[in-house]
Amino acid sequence: MTREPAPPARDAGTPPPRKIRVAVLMGGPSPERDVSLDSGTQVVRSLDPERYEVLPVEITREGQWVPRPDLRQLAAPEAAHDAPQAGTQVSASTPRRIDEVVGDGAADVVFIALHGPYGEDGTVQGLLELLGVPYIGSGVLASALAMDKLRSRQILQQNGMPVPAYTVVDGGRWPGNRTEVAERVARDLGYPCVVKPNGVGSSIGVTIVGDAGGLPDAIGQALIYGDVVLVEEQLKGTELTCAVLEDPETGVARALPLIEIVPKRAFFDYAAKYEPGNSEEICPARVPAPQARRAEQMALRVHRVLGCEGFSRVDLFLVGGDVVVLEANTIPGMTAGSLIPLAARTAGIEFPELCRRVIGSAFRRERLRKRRAGGA
Repeated sequence: MTREPAPPARDAGTPPPRKIRVAVLMGGPSPERDVSLDSGTQVVRSLDPERYEVLPVEITREGQWVPRPDLRQLAAPEAAHDAPQAGTQVSASTPRRIDEVVGDGAADVVFIALHGPYGEDGTVQGLLELLGVPYIGSGVLASALAMDKLRSRQILQQNGMPVPAYTVVDGGRWPGNRTEVAERVARDLGYPCVVKPNGVGSSIGVTIVGDAGGLPDAIGQALIYGDVVLVEEQLKGTELTCAVLEDPETGVARALPLIEIVPKRAFFDYAAKYEPGNSEEICPARVPAPQARRAEQMALRVHRVLGCEGFSRVDLFLVGGDVVVLEANTIPGMTAGSLIPLAARTAGIEFPELCRRVIGSAFRRERLRKRRAGGA
């Protein structure tokens, strides 16, 4: 099945078409596991049970694939306020092979709610390509590029898009060139500066460094999450994010209303993103219309240049009248408090409809691939 059917009419005299089987992947071994579990359970709760047969799948910290039919109860009205159990323990006898869980017709489409390494970086996308299973969001290349902050910035710079000034720290060389790195930071960036891992999201491992004395510890903390670290200028201005959503029939991308982020902490860190009351997200953003249009157009350019599909969220800064690109997210958070659901809701798109459109885009891509391969 590649084209998503319309939901059956309640008074139809003929049997309705089979429901679309949607496997929702959540969890995983990345540092963003808990956020992923929240995103996945929110998707499970919101998918229309008349249209979809939902197959929740938890990927454990050890990388095992565990069907979680118990999570289907989240869709029941009486479970609407239940909190997802992020630390759920599963029996060692429960895991199944990947192809059994989603392959060979077990799932018609996979809703990836995995964040960070192994879920957002092209890894699981490549696996699903090999299994021939449609999936939501960007393909292998765009996923890998967007997750790699350094590579994506290099591509954006080559396409004339402004990014923060930065320098790169190679973890393998770091023990022997600390003095050189410190000199580069002082000369090219100054303090305060921002130190961040190259390949994780949710502001994990990010530190604002106020002076040279704090630089080594901040780099050491970021190196826990990978061998490449970025040290960049700290931008002063208005923090923005812009969601991009493609039409599931035409593939035309549109920018959703711009969101202004006002952290109540030093910056928009993990706690500010996910703990209630630590930040204010204002949508539409309180910026002049010309700057808002420029930011939205920039987000659309980033989406296209990196080859994103389905949906994305682009983080930006408005510095004076200039829009600066921070990064793109190909599997943006889908929790109740996440930013893309807020932008969609402001545009009149409720969460279940947002999920439906994202799934529709996955089927659209599958139809196009089959057509190019001569299979349709």
